[in-house]
Amino acid sequence: MAATALPLGTLSAVGAQPAAGATGASVAEPTATVVDRLLPAYNEVWTSKSTDVTGSMPIGNGVQAANVWVEGDQLRLLLAAGDAWEENVRLAKLGQLDITFCPNPFDSSGFRQELKLHEGEVVITAGSDPVITTRVWVGADEQTIRVESDAPSPFTMAVRFTNLRPKDNPSPSRSNFTFYDLVNSEDGYVGVHPKVYADRVLDRPGTITWAHHNSESAYDEIMRLQRLNPGIHDDPLTGRTFGAQVRGEGFASISASGLRSDRDTSHRLDITLHSSIDLSARWQERWEEEIGGLAGESARTPVDRLRADHQRWWDRFWNRSYIFATGDADADKVTKGWLHTRYLQATAGRTPAMPIRFNGSLFTPGRPDDADFRKWNSYHAFNQRFAYWNMLASGDFDLMQSYFDQYADSLPLAKARVQAFWGEPTVEEPSRVELPATQGAMWPEVMGLWGHAVGGEYGWNRAGHAANWFSGSWTRWLYAGNVEIVTMMLDYFSYTHDMRFAREKLLPVAREVVRFYDTHWHHKDGKIDMYPMYSGEGDRNLHNPAADTAGLHRILGELQTLPTSLTTRRDRAYWAEVTHRLPNLPVGENAQDNDTSWGPRDRLKTASDVFLGTDTNNQNLYPIFPMRLFGAGRPHLDLAVASYQERRGKYPADGTQDWRHDAIHAAYLGLTAEAKFQTLAAFRTGAWRYTGFGPGSVDGEPGMEPHAIAKMALQSMLLHPGADDDAILYNAWPSEWNVQFKLHTTRGRTVQGRLVDGKSDHTVTREGVGNLAVDESEASTSTTADLR
Repeated sequence: MAATALPLGTLSAVGAQPAAGATGASVAEPTATVVDRLLPAYNEVWTSKSTDVTGSMPIGNGVQAANVWVEGDQLRLLLAAGDAWEENVRLAKLGQLDITFCPNPFDSSGFRQELKLHEGEVVITAGSDPVITTRVWVGADEQTIRVESDAPSPFTMAVRFTNLRPKDNPSPSRSNFTFYDLVNSEDGYVGVHPKVYADRVLDRPGTITWAHHNSESAYDEIMRLQRLNPGIHDDPLTGRTFGAQVRGEGFASISASGLRSDRDTSHRLDITLHSSIDLSARWQERWEEEIGGLAGESARTPVDRLRADHQRWWDRFWNRSYIFATGDADADKVTKGWLHTRYLQATAGRTPAMPIRFNGSLFTPGRPDDADFRKWNSYHAFNQRFAYWNMLASGDFDLMQSYFDQYADSLPLAKARVQAFWGEPTVEEPSRVELPATQGAMWPEVMGLWGHAVGGEYGWNRAGHAANWFSGSWTRWLYAGNVEIVTMMLDYFSYTHDMRFAREKLLPVAREVVRFYDTHWHHKDGKIDMYPMYSGEGDRNLHNPAADTAGLHRILGELQTLPTSLTTRRDRAYWAEVTHRLPNLPVGENAQDNDTSWGPRDRLKTASDVFLGTDTNNQNLYPIFPMRLFGAGRPHLDLAVASYQERRGKYPADGTQDWRHDAIHAAYLGLTAEAKFQTLAAFRTGAWRYTGFGPGSVDGEPGMEPHAIAKMALQSMLLHPGADDDAILYNAWPSEWNVQFKLHTTRGRTVQGRLVDGKSDHTVTREGVGNLAVDESEASTSTTADLR
């Protein structure tokens, strides 16, 4: 799909080749053979036990999940689910299970724990007399975690449940991070006093069954605070019950919280997790019927059949896309990083309308005094996006739906917010700028579960303030996430050509976002003048920031190229009118220069009135990523490269925060040496033992952002989306790395093949669409030292 037209300039030096067919002999090795042969080498293997939850391996099916580790003489599982939201608007842990064996296999020297990627399971082998092998996996299309243990001679198993919320806590520590919806983020003002309610352990013979029930929640108070009708969106909290049931053939109760098995050579524990909403007085009875039915059906199904279904899902997942780079230790590092990042996204990315959390996903450890502690209980648009942008090239379109649905489902709320805040002419605080009556929809930078503004950012102390005033000063006028979600939806459509998606999600959201930007600010000399605005959190009170301006140019140019069967004449006429009202892209030699005659001294600016701001997140580079108006295969590559070289924030000199994404910019620009350096840096490990977890010193451990950034950068180094439906193969790929790969690009195409000693053997499926530029030489534009 065509992005908005830009003035002509320097083009990428890579020569274009037709995409139809292969550039050489056809790829001989089938996809399944590649995965079967190469994937096992990148499993995570430990030969010693761990000391605590930071030494755990993650398992999950996208909704139900667990941290798995061996500590002392216990196999431990910390249970989680993507739909376990408690009354304080926090994603809760479900509980912890401790499993012991007799004889104890963990007191011998023999120990091996392996995360097997292809099978989607953790396998633990320990002991000597007997050797006990335990497999832990979450049924891909079920709600059950399985623990299967086998040995050549009989043994027993016992399981004990630890209730993480054993009693009511009417006055928990009121952290403005973890109770982000209830406590102001900056001054600590408490809007709703948090209350943590106990889980109920139900004494049901032959099982361990427990549940948490939200008899009340802060939903109505949050909505009314923001002048929104609670009925405009389904309440996802009140009446929600979540919990689990543990059972197994041959296991008998030793207490309401414990089971013990008979002596046998094989044991199977089924741990079924379930969440539902029931506002009736019979909620417990109904929930027990539901979870009992699920657990019973699972128990009646032969485990071989369940395992076959589970492994079939994972086999399809791994054969959908892959990257196996070889050549040196760095190649091994990025390959393992890419594979395990993708694995982690699959373990947590299938909960409807509840996206992957950027800070810990489903694997946060909590704190001794608060099992559900998370550093930020919110969805920050700037941080959330990385997990989803990188799914396009890996073809994980199914995993993207929860992110899109969070916006599409909350569109009525986002429109109502605009009317409540700006439906009439208003004066914006604290700038005292008059704004016209506004139409359309807007989502805040710090968004809550159902699309609302997080209470702690919106502000509970409203005395003397209008409805449109946000107390959170760091994100008050930061709107770029709105144009970015539309851009991502447009890219999703360009990859899939999913017409239903376009009609039901993309276009409804895009229409309202464009209308918001067109009507929210006054027009000056016939052009939209976006003021007051933020560019990132640090640069404030700006006119026409680069992120928003580039986003509008991108989405309006692309909306007008959609198939006419999707849009109306009125749509197209309106979008053409708004295009004429767009301010110029902020490109120039100084703060005042914003013309369209670009020369060698021009750079991408932070905003139309700021040349280069103080924010080290490099908001001036938004026209490169995510908007793709500049980059390899597009005009003015020299201008974009120079802007990157002179950027404000450079990793690592100007900070190592989890969201640093120099790697993506370098890859998008085709800067091989720089992209390699930055991608390796982004695949750095954090404080946790599992190498798939990244650092999370700022946003919370275990970190998700750095590896999501690195995954996207590596994909662009290998296969980069150029202009229209063109793509560049080996865009910024180091010459010292060989690679076998399968990645996705626009119009439903996949590019599959291998590069060996500079020679490419690849095929493009769905021939005849776009061009594939192939660069088999090292494409480094400049040395690493020049760019940091």
